[in-house]
Amino acid sequence: MPAGSGPAPTPFPANAADGTRRTPSRRTAIVLAALGAVAFLLSFPLGRDATWGWPFVFAWPALLAAAAARSGGWRGIAACVAPPFFLAILWHEWWMHEVTVLGMPVLVVYLTAWTVVLAWLLARLGGGGGARLPWIASIPIALVAVEFLRGDLVCTGYAWFFAAHPLVEWREVAQVASLGGGWALSALAGVVAGGLLDAFVGSGPRRIVSPAVAVALLAASLLFGRARIAPFDELAARPSEPGQPAAVLVQTNVPMSNKLAWSPEDQVEDFLGGARLTIDGAKRARNDGYAVAVAVWPETMVPGFGLEPESIQTLVGGGYYPGDRFAQAVTDLSRAIDAPLLAGSPAYEGLRVEGNRFVWDRQFNSAYLVDGRDGGPPTSRTDKIYLTPFGETMPIISRSDWLEAQLLALGAAGMTFDLEAADAPRPIRIGTGDAAFDAGVPICFEITMPWASRRIAFADGKRVADVLFNLSNDGWFGPSELGRRQHLQVACLRAIELDTAVLRSVNTGYSAWIDRTGRIRRVLGANEPGSIVVRLEPSEGVPLAARVGDGVAWCALVLAVVSLLLRRSGDRIADGSSVRAA
Repeated sequence: MPAGSGPAPTPFPANAADGTRRTPSRRTAIVLAALGAVAFLLSFPLGRDATWGWPFVFAWPALLAAAAARSGGWRGIAACVAPPFFLAILWHEWWMHEVTVLGMPVLVVYLTAWTVVLAWLLARLGGGGGARLPWIASIPIALVAVEFLRGDLVCTGYAWFFAAHPLVEWREVAQVASLGGGWALSALAGVVAGGLLDAFVGSGPRRIVSPAVAVALLAASLLFGRARIAPFDELAARPSEPGQPAAVLVQTNVPMSNKLAWSPEDQVEDFLGGARLTIDGAKRARNDGYAVAVAVWPETMVPGFGLEPESIQTLVGGGYYPGDRFAQAVTDLSRAIDAPLLAGSPAYEGLRVEGNRFVWDRQFNSAYLVDGRDGGPPTSRTDKIYLTPFGETMPIISRSDWLEAQLLALGAAGMTFDLEAADAPRPIRIGTGDAAFDAGVPICFEITMPWASRRIAFADGKRVADVLFNLSNDGWFGPSELGRRQHLQVACLRAIELDTAVLRSVNTGYSAWIDRTGRIRRVLGANEPGSIVVRLEPSEGVPLAARVGDGVAWCALVLAVVSLLLRRSGDRIADGSSVRAA
């Protein structure tokens, strides 16, 4: 070794006093990984009111980085990290076993693999010294880069379990998402985690500077959030004016066992139940002095083959069930409440009978706006632009019809993956004259995808939706509160980053009124049929987060790649120096 040089820096003190390298402590790594997995599990909702664990989002990335740095190579990382995080993710995804026995463990393994990738990237980038970055930089870069890959770029994306999601519970700090989207909020979680880790294991000035920077950024975020929230809280405190436009959000309680084998008798009973809730909600809204602008039903709650005139004509002409029963019933319901009805329904194009079965050209998961006061067909329709992975499409596997059929027969009997994604969303115009507004309709899982929700609310740098109606069927969660509450949490994040109120109508819950700051102003409990009346507060302008888009995520990904290349180059230089010295 050249004179004056010492051992290469490592993420943690790993050299003895005589300069010899110690073997990384696998036992310590296992304990740190287990603690990280527990913190990960607790950071996400454990029930409707069990969201107290959100501060752990500042802990689990630091514990994961500490474990990865002590695991000794990617095999050691996988051995230490995979088992505890598999169990933590399994805990949160256990509800899925009632939907697909085979798909649930596959998804858990998939998500666990991404956690191992994150740990490996943290070990490669972080700790300081040489080409390594301090933890306050490496953790946010790695965290956001891996979330972007897993949640968007790879296999159509699975945007679940992001660090930003629990932080919506800290409403003031969560307003950072209005600047750089949820990616900026995840980065902030990584910065705080990195500052904490540098405080414990850093050396020299880093031990003081890193936590000081993290605290300063957190304080600045808190001050910004309070300033942003203040005018919205003042607006919320104002009493409603007589005749103010309102929406009636209907929550049905139809179990998914019904939806997978929905008998004609159940269809009629469930439709009538939803109609009664709608009429009661509209009556209550008018008694409170509101003008009902629209009533909203959850995703896929209109039985049958949709409301396309050609499809209904095929059914009526051939004498096939349900004919025009539900199409006429939806129109009559709109007339009864004297307001349009926005309802989730399948949409079939080219429906026809061949032999003894129905066939069609294309099928969509859609929302129809029906105004029975005009006595005509649906005024408008919008289709889903992003299909739910593992629910409506199977990444990669769905490219083969045969392979998809075999998989469904093996692990998800009763489900079908025959939906198509629309090329573009269609804003829905509700009302006329000065009282009119444009609504965007993210359906189900679309609310979890930043790009999809952003595309629904904005186009070509302009706002095209004054409010977002999130129609969803969360009956898939069964009795589980975990995923259902997390879905609501993600909707709160979308409201902040898009500066747009999100009004949720959800089968089995949670239906909710979420304002532009992510505050839940009204919510219905899980598995409780009912309706809520919400004031319509249209948004204006385009927030910075909508202009930035995925810019923060792309920056993190580029920085991660560049840092890896620099680290690799640094390793080669260090190896060459060692050879020359020898």
